Amino acid sequence: MNYDTIKFMNLEGFAYIIKSIDLTKTNNVLSCNLTLKKRDEVCPSCQSKDYTVHGYYTKKITHSISNSSPCFILYKARRYRCKYCEKVFYETNPFSLEGDQTSTYTILAVLDTLRSHTSTFTSVAAQFNLTKQNVINIFDNYVDCGRKKFPKIISIDEFYTSKLSRYKYACTILDFKSKEIVEIYSSRRMNHLANKFTILPDSERNNVKIIIIDMWEPYRDLAKRYFKKAIVAVDSFHVIKHLNDAVIKIRLKVMNKYNKRTSTLKSNDMYYYMLKKFHYFFVKNFEDIYQGYIKIPKIHPKWKRDEILKYLLANDDDLKYSYRLKEKYREFNLTADYDNCEEEFDSLIYDFNNSHLEEFREFGRLLLNWRTEIINSLIRVEGRRLSNSAIEGVNSRIKTIIKNANGYTNFNRLRNKIIFSINKDVAIKAVPIKTKK
Repeated sequence: MNYDTIKFMNLEGFAYIIKSIDLTKTNNVLSCNLTLKKRDEVCPSCQSKDYTVHGYYTKKITHSISNSSPCFILYKARRYRCKYCEKVFYETNPFSLEGDQTSTYTILAVLDTLRSHTSTFTSVAAQFNLTKQNVINIFDNYVDCGRKKFPKIISIDEFYTSKLSRYKYACTILDFKSKEIVEIYSSRRMNHLANKFTILPDSERNNVKIIIIDMWEPYRDLAKRYFKKAIVAVDSFHVIKHLNDAVIKIRLKVMNKYNKRTSTLKSNDMYYYMLKKFHYFFVKNFEDIYQGYIKIPKIHPKWKRDEILKYLLANDDDLKYSYRLKEKYREFNLTADYDNCEEEFDSLIYDFNNSHLEEFREFGRLLLNWRTEIINSLIRVEGRRLSNSAIEGVNSRIKTIIKNANGYTNFNRLRNKIIFSINKDVAIKAVPIKTKK
């Protein structure tokens, strides 16, 4: 017997029952012709062990071990006739499940490859010399991800699915601690989520103690209605985004005062040029800006970040005022402690609400509206501040899954692919078992 051929075909687990094996290649197709040793069988009809060989039948089984060539097992299977009930049956096929023309090795390899969030049904089909539909059938047959039990701390966020979907935005529920997906709902709409949360067991809903959301009112309303023992925290990233948006509006308003509407930026007013060229100084953390000399093409010299910032704030009181108040809030966001932050936070709300700039007054109203949830975001669990950073990372991988596949029309398949690719402990159903000695 050629053990090198057996090893090449990844059939070591069946070596003890292989009687003969021969490998050929014709028109770039690998064919493995084999016969198994005779084994004890049982009539599936009457359980009798008294039977005779009734002939042979060659079964063709897809066995994708090569990326460059299609590969098949041509298995010469014995047919038996039961002496007691005359039932005709085949000897046990160890290479694939009953009625399946794909080997268990191939199925397991396909499923393992599909765990990557960058893989697609098309790319896996090409890798294993299968059709796209073959891969989809394997996935649908063996992957059915159930939802996890709602943990004590959950994050809620949405992601864009497709124009082809019934609902454009789906909703992700994430375990804050394990960073694994609890469930994905097909819509983020309030009535849809309400129906889903209603059918959750009371014990499970009452187990949830903290819910982290973005600044979308329906999430807060749903959290308060269906998770009555939980507090709600809003992700600070979204608060800072609203603040930066306000600062951007103020910068643009000031910048346009100096716009000479010239044909090129270089020939425009120096202050307009600097505000446009270094716009990121108003929204980026100053510590993250390059510390070396930065070239200024309009006047050729190179300035350090401190000099640039000083110039940007020197010519307009509104801009200086807005930058400093923005930095004051950013400092609070970075350093405040949950147990003694309320006085400082209320002072900030007062400053924004009483600002002479409408953009900041609007932001002040937002802080007041979300006061409790923003303060709750300062809570730390096992050293981690409450935030939706983990779910944002998950949504980034979800976007990759959808983009690589050019969208999904079957939501259940999309849901299974996402959970299968992101959660580490997803088992496959009806696991194909290899024959062992």
